[in-house]
Amino acid sequence: MNKGPVNLNNRYDLAIRNGYVLTLDKNWTEFPNGLILIRGKQLEYVGLEMDHKVYQADRIIDAKGGIIMPTFFNGHTHAAMSIFRGIGNDLPLDSWLKDHIWPAEAKYVSAENVYLGSMVSALEMIRCGTGIFVDMYFFQEQVVRACEELGIRVMVGEGILDFPTPNKKSPSKGLEYTEHLYNLYQNHPLVSLSLPAHSPYTCSPEVLKAIGELSRKLNIPATIHLAETATEDVEVKEKYGKSSTKLLADLGFFQGRSVAYHCNHLSDEDISLLNEYQVGVVTITKSNMKLGSGVCPVPKLQNSGILIGIGTDGAASNNNQCLLLDMQLTARLHKMQHFDPTIITAKQAIRMAILNNARIYGLDDCLGTLETGKLADLMIINTDQAHWQPLYNPYSSIVYSMQAGDVSSTIVNGKIIMENHKILTVDEDKFRNKISELGKKIRNSPSYL
Repeated sequence: MNKGPVNLNNRYDLAIRNGYVLTLDKNWTEFPNGLILIRGKQLEYVGLEMDHKVYQADRIIDAKGGIIMPTFFNGHTHAAMSIFRGIGNDLPLDSWLKDHIWPAEAKYVSAENVYLGSMVSALEMIRCGTGIFVDMYFFQEQVVRACEELGIRVMVGEGILDFPTPNKKSPSKGLEYTEHLYNLYQNHPLVSLSLPAHSPYTCSPEVLKAIGELSRKLNIPATIHLAETATEDVEVKEKYGKSSTKLLADLGFFQGRSVAYHCNHLSDEDISLLNEYQVGVVTITKSNMKLGSGVCPVPKLQNSGILIGIGTDGAASNNNQCLLLDMQLTARLHKMQHFDPTIITAKQAIRMAILNNARIYGLDDCLGTLETGKLADLMIINTDQAHWQPLYNPYSSIVYSMQAGDVSSTIVNGKIIMENHKILTVDEDKFRNKISELGKKIRNSPSYL
C-alpha cells in the first residue's frame, strides 16, 4: 500500500498509522491520529498523520486507534533463571540463595540451559512490551544468541563472585571474559555491555576494586546488588566497619558510571554518597516483596536527586519478567507506604520504567522516547477493551488499568518482532516445550524445590 507519487526520499521501510502516539519526550508531546515513519532502524518521522499525508512505505501497520509508545526498559534481571521459576518460594533471600538456588545452579546452569532460559524470559518480556533488558548472569554469549534470534535488545554482563561460577572458575577469569565480550560486541546493533559484581558480601574488596577499574577502562557501567537485606548491612558493617555503600565508595567502585540494584536499607550517609557519585538506582519491587527483603526508599532517593529506574529481577524471585507489573506495583506501594497518593505519579512511574533506565545506562541518546533520529523501539497497545474504557488519561490508564496482554505488537531496531500477539522471529511453542521438559528433570531433585 502506497500513498502519493514515488519519491525515494519519501519512501520508508515501515509506517505505523492511526494510533495515539505518546512520545514521552521532555514536553510529554502527544499525537492523536499519529504517524510513525521508520527507515532502517531509525525513527524518521513522529507526528500527526495530517501533517505528513504523502509517503510510501514497504509495510504499513494500522494501530487501530491504540497507543503507540516506547518499549519498556527492564533495568535488571537474570533472564536465564526462568529455568528455576518456582524453586524455593516463601523463603528469605539468604536461605533461598544458599539452600536452593546456588545448589540448583551448580547442577543445571550450562551454556545450553542459559540459552533456553534467556529465550523464554525474553519471549515473556516481548509480550509485555519490553524492548531491552539488562542481564546479570553466566554464559552471556548464550544470552546474546537468544536475543539475536528474537530481535530484542540486551545489555549483557557476566556475573562475578569470589567463588567459581558455572562459567568461570575465578573472578580474574570473569574479568577476562568481560573483556572478550567487550571486543566481541562493541559494535553490535542490539548488544551493549555492563560489568556486574554480584554483591559486597560475595565479592572481596580486591575484586570490587578490580571491577570498578575495568568498568572505567572499558567505559561500561559497573553494576551491583546493594543493601538488599538488613542482614547484608549488618554483616558488612561487622566485617569492614562501614556500610556496603561506604565500602564501595571507598574502593572507587562508583567513580565511573555505576548502577545499584535494590537499595532497600540505606542510611542518610549512604544516600548522600549515591547522590555524590551519581549512582543510578534500579528498584526491584516485586522481588523485594516476595523475598521480604525490604522497600527501596524511592521518594526519598528521588528527592535527593538520584535517578531511579525499575527492574524485574529474575523469574526465580519475581516470578515473572513483565516490567509493566513492577511499574504498576511500584507506584501503588509507595502511595500506600507514605499515605500519599501524589508521591509517585503515573508519569513518574512510566519515566522510571523507560527513560530513566535509558539515562542510568547512558543510552538515552538513542532510546527512551519517540523522537526523530532515535532508534525505532516501540510497542502498540490495544486499548479497545473494557478495562481501558473510558480513556480519559493514557498515562494513568497505563499505570493503573493496563494488562500485560494488551501489547499487540513490539518493534525493536525497526524490526517487527511481535505483531497481533504473534512472535514472528522464533517458534515460541518449541521453547515453551523445551523448558517444560527441563523443569520435569529438575523436579526429580526435590531438595531444590
